[in-house]
Amino acid sequence: MRRFVSAYGWMMVAALLLGGCDEEQRVVNNEPDDDEAITIAWAYVTARNWQEPAIDAGATAEVQRVTVDDDYELLDDAYAGTEALAVSFEVDPNSSVGVPTILIAPETNTVVGYLPAE
Repeated sequence: MRRFVSAYGWMMVAALLLGGCDEEQRVVNNEPDDDEAITIAWAYVTARNWQEPAIDAGATAEVQRVTVDDDYELLDDAYAGTEALAVSFEVDPNSSVGVPTILIAPETNTVVGYLPAE
């Protein structure tokens, strides 16, 4: 009887472990987290020397999901109408220029465009 209970217990544990993983849990998310998107955008900004009016080197940046439209300057027109991550940086209020909002493609973690600052 003890052997039956032990074997039955192990089979139940195995069934619970195997049955607990459904397809939804197995999906891998390749989208960058906010910190990674900010790092990618900040590297793009500094490579173009646009960082001067920004505060805290991107520490106060915001990330939003947007649909790419005609307002953005695209590096590749294939991204028009798609969703992207828009990273915007807080700017010194005494500055007369701003930092462009940078668009990141969530699938490839690359810069696909920007929204010029006013």
